[in-house]
Amino acid sequence: MRQKYKVLIVDDEEGIVAALKNNLALEGYMIDNALNAEDAYLKIKKDKYHIVLADIEMPEMDGIELLKQIKSYDALTQVIMMTGSSTMDKILRSLEFGANDYILKPFISVDYVIQIIDYSIQKLERWRDSIVQVVK
Repeated sequence: MRQKYKVLIVDDEEGIVAALKNNLALEGYMIDNALNAEDAYLKIKKDKYHIVLADIEMPEMDGIELLKQIKSYDALTQVIMMTGSSTMDKILRSLEFGANDYILKPFISVDYVIQIIDYSIQKLERWRDSIVQVVK
């Protein structure tokens, strides 16, 4: 099931990007990455990503602004916010603007991240099924 889902990892910390990229690829996801929100949005406009893992705290454009742009471009894209230093206010704002979930860094485990992604895929599939039923 995972082989058909594209995940975009967006974080300015190269070590986190590399670790997630390697581990998620081993699980069968198609992985791409960007080291800043601007590059991520350009990639999103060129290609379809089912899941976006985005850090909240990034220079220039932050993850919340990226989230808003993603949701205005494709509301079905599941966005999972990551944070190591954000306030509760920023986490709540992320959820308010349509984030599917959030993950605190450092991660409990990669398995936890995979569990959140799998849950997001299930949510995406339910939305797609509902849309198909409405269109029929």
